[in-house]
Amino acid sequence: MQTSNVTQKGQITVPSGIRRALGIRPGGKVRFTRKGHGVLVEAVDEPTVDSLFGVLKMPKGRGVADLDAAIEAAKARRGAALHRK
Repeated sequence: MQTSNVTQKGQITVPSGIRRALGIRPGGKVRFTRKGHGVLVEAVDEPTVDSLFGVLKMPKGRGVADLDAAIEAAKARRGAALHRK
C-alpha cells in the first residue's frame, strides 16, 4: 500500500508507480468516486485532438466548399425559424 500527503490546498500526489500503471501523465485527469468508507481513483481517458483526426469523413466528390455551403444553408434556415417565432 502506498500513501500520499494532502496539501493545504487539498492536493495529493499520485505515487509514480500508480501513475505509470494507469497511464496518468502531467495534465491528465482522474476521477474520484466514494466507495463506502474509501475512495476509488480512476484515470479518465479523454481523446486528444490528434486522435480525432479523420473521424469525420466527407463523401467522395465533396469538399470544404460543399461543407461551407451546407453550414450557411443551415444558418439561414435557423435564422428564418427564429424570425417566425
